[in-house]
Amino acid sequence: MKPSKLLLVCVLVSIAQHIQSQDGKSNMTLNGYLKYMHTTIVPAYDSTMITDNFLHNRLNYTWYLSENLTFKTSMRNRFFWGELVRDIPFIYSNLGDDTGYFDLSILWSNGTSTALHSVFDRMNLTYQNDKLEIIAGRQRVNWGTALIWNPNDIFNSYSFFDFDYEERPGTDAVQFNYYTGSTSSVSMVYALADDLEQSTLAAKYKFNKNTYDIQFIGGYQREFFVVGGGWAGDIKGAGFKGEGTYFIPKEDKVEETQFVGTVEFDYTMSNGIYLQTAYLFNSGGLNVENGNYSAFYLDRSLSVQTLSPAMHNLFFQVSGALSPILSAALASMINPKDGSLFIGPNVSWSVVENFDFLIAAQLFRGDRMTLYGDGGSLIFGRFKYSF
Repeated sequence: MKPSKLLLVCVLVSIAQHIQSQDGKSNMTLNGYLKYMHTTIVPAYDSTMITDNFLHNRLNYTWYLSENLTFKTSMRNRFFWGELVRDIPFIYSNLGDDTGYFDLSILWSNGTSTALHSVFDRMNLTYQNDKLEIIAGRQRVNWGTALIWNPNDIFNSYSFFDFDYEERPGTDAVQFNYYTGSTSSVSMVYALADDLEQSTLAAKYKFNKNTYDIQFIGGYQREFFVVGGGWAGDIKGAGFKGEGTYFIPKEDKVEETQFVGTVEFDYTMSNGIYLQTAYLFNSGGLNVENGNYSAFYLDRSLSVQTLSPAMHNLFFQVSGALSPILSAALASMINPKDGSLFIGPNVSWSVVENFDFLIAAQLFRGDRMTLYGDGGSLIFGRFKYSF
C-alpha cells in the first residue's frame, strides 16, 4: 500500500515548521494561475462533436526556511464538466491513481456530469551548501537536453501533446547534485517504487567542451539497465541538440535491447521567426504502414521508451510574434513510414498583464490504422490568469 498522503504532508510541514522556529525567520512566496479551457472533439470517422470544459487552478508555494533550506510544494486542482464527462462518466476515474510512490492525488468526485481532482505534483525539501545540493520529495528531474523529445529523461517523461501542463510531471525521489565547476556537475537520483525492481537509480555527469554542454547517464530503470548521453550546442548560429539512451533488459526478461534517440535543430531568424526541426528514432517502435497504435491515443502518460510508438518520427515548427501582444505557431509531426501526420496551429493573445487567451488545435490525419490517422481533431480555447 502507498503511504498516506495526509501523513506525508503532515511530516514535511512539521519538519519545515520545526526548522523555521529555530531562528524565528520566514520568507514565503505564493503564486499560480487559474485557467478555463473549452475543448471540442471531432472523432476521426464520425461527424458528431463532443465538448469538454475544465477549470484548472495551480498553486506554487515556496518557503525559504534558512539560507540553506527551501521547502516547495505545488498543487493542481481541476474541475471537469461537459458532454465528455456525461457520455463517458468514468473517463477521468484514473486521475485518482497516483503514479508516484506517495499517494498525493485525490479524486473528490467523478459522477455522471462532473469530475473534480487535486494532486500535489511537487513537494520537496532542498538543502544547498556551496557545491552540494540535496532534494528530497516529489520533484521534476530534468535530464533532457532537447526540446521536443527527451530520451535521457528517464525519471519523468512527458507527452508533447499535453500542452496545457507546462510544468510537466514530477517523481518521488532523492536527488544529489555536486557541482564540480562552473559548467560541470555530478548527479545521482533514486526514484522510489513499491517494488525494488520497479525503482530507478541513475547517475549523470555533465560538463562543457568547446562551447558544447555534454552529458552521460547510466543506471537502472524499472527492470532495464540504461546508458546514454546528450549534448547541446550550435552550428553557425543554429542550435544543435540531441540525446539517446540504450535500454538493456535484465537477463530474465524477453525484451530486446532498445535504443531511443533524437536530433534537433533550431534557428531564430533576424526578423524573430523561430524555426525548429527534430527527428526521433525508436528501435522498439512499429515500422509498418498499418499498425495498432491505439495505446498512443488512450494513454498520454507514455514512458521514455515509448515517446512515439513508431520507429521514425519527424517534427517541424515555425513560430513568431505577430505583434507585441500576439504570437502564433504551427507545429507538425510526420510518420514517414505510413504518411500520417499531426498538425498543431495555435495563436496566443496577451490581453492585459497576467491575462492570456489561447486558441489551439490538434489535427490528426492519415489512413485508418496509422500512427496519426485515428486521432480525429481537437479544438481548444483557453483563458489564463496568472497571479
